[in-house]
Amino acid sequence: MFNQQEYINGFIKDKYKTLKIRIRKDNKLLIYKLSSVDNINRYVVSLILDDIYKNRSYKFINNEIKIDFELSKTMKNLVEEAEIADILEDYGLYMNLADAIDSQGKKEVAHHLLRESQWKKLTKRYCL
Repeated sequence: MFNQQEYINGFIKDKYKTLKIRIRKDNKLLIYKLSSVDNINRYVVSLILDDIYKNRSYKFINNEIKIDFELSKTMKNLVEEAEIADILEDYGLYMNLADAIDSQGKKEVAHHLLRESQWKKLTKRYCL
């Protein structure tokens, strides 16, 4: 017989990492803040991600070059994935994404969605 609770617990165990935190009872400000948010998990995850992106340092990306123009949705996704791969120091994935950024940039230049100077700037930042 199908046990729904067992299935859900197995799914959660396979797909999620569970972490526990302890907060001293005398830290009333922190307890008050955590009790006032709708979703503690989403709140804590967003704080951690904000910290990661605010304090990020890259190994492969040339961070001296700033992208100061609008990117297409496809290019934006590639750039975000390349930055994540760099933060995780996954060189193989980063190289594939840098190549994809170059290829997508060529397509967008051909379709007049991106200027050639912008494409060159992207390839200098996300270099192979």
